[in-house]
Amino acid sequence: MTITSLDRVLSALQGLKTSRPPFTLTLSLYGAGLTGCPLTEYYRNPERYLEGQDAVIGLVDPDILFAPFALTLEAEAFGSDLVFPPANPPNVKKPAFRHPEDFKHLAVPDVDQSPSLVYLRESVRLLSGKFKGVKPVCAVLTAPVDLPALLMGIDMWVETLLFHESLATDILEKTGRHFITMANTLLSEGADFIALPVMFTHPSLLYRKMIDETILPALHRTFAEIKGPIVFHHGGNPIGNHLKDYLELPQVGAFALDHRDSLEKARAMVGPGRLLLGNLNGPALGRMPLDSVLRKVDQVLTDRQDDPCFIFATSAADIPLDTPPETLVSIASRIRSWPGES
Repeated sequence: MTITSLDRVLSALQGLKTSRPPFTLTLSLYGAGLTGCPLTEYYRNPERYLEGQDAVIGLVDPDILFAPFALTLEAEAFGSDLVFPPANPPNVKKPAFRHPEDFKHLAVPDVDQSPSLVYLRESVRLLSGKFKGVKPVCAVLTAPVDLPALLMGIDMWVETLLFHESLATDILEKTGRHFITMANTLLSEGADFIALPVMFTHPSLLYRKMIDETILPALHRTFAEIKGPIVFHHGGNPIGNHLKDYLELPQVGAFALDHRDSLEKARAMVGPGRLLLGNLNGPALGRMPLDSVLRKVDQVLTDRQDDPCFIFATSAADIPLDTPPETLVSIASRIRSWPGES
């Protein structure tokens, strides 16, 4: 009997032991390099994105495919201007506005009409249409508590949270409605789960009182309306010491950890049945000697060899375009040749 990628991922979700852990590498961007597609086209044409992910499968055949990891496309739908760097996903060139009061007059974009959101929908639909039942598709969205920072800048969003509580609540209601609609739309298009990088839950950015009284309740309200599982992504900060904050959030079925987090401590904190993903630093792979990369892979696999609720994954943002393909192939080969593989 052939074991599919979907079989492996479902086994991990159910805590069932398999011959090796499922694995994924964040190669949303990397597909453009493999196919030679300009990023200005890759992040506009869903067909070209699908071609890129086909090439990713041809290179390393990961067990989970990513829809576009391009959070700024949501900011564009709200009115922000984007710039396309030569080797990275699009970035915000000009925020939609600079004054939080302007948010009151900002319409929530239509998921059926906004070109940026239609691109995200169509990318998910194409991936799911081709790989449904074989490989899970992970859609990536901006957390409703983070989206305001993309729309008016981090400084203004923090200031609003600190000094304009009522306005911050209104803003979170609007970004929450967008998130609910967009997440459920992508799930209906065939996404198997939603990965959500979250920055604005971290005590290094916000006071504890603000997290407890404003941020976590906002996430609880919105997550409760999502019709599928959520992967709570570290968002660039270590979250191993704060996982208890997120255990009661609805629909959160897994945690994607930062490379600095301890997998052992995270497991102890969340208990035996919650799925963990990690723990290789994706953006640094191109700068690491191959022997160092493989030592880290072995370390992670050894650390989690008795943990059935684990998926080997790269952390943080996309693996850079200049990462040698040989490095990625070697990672995949190492995982597949892990003792016991059949």
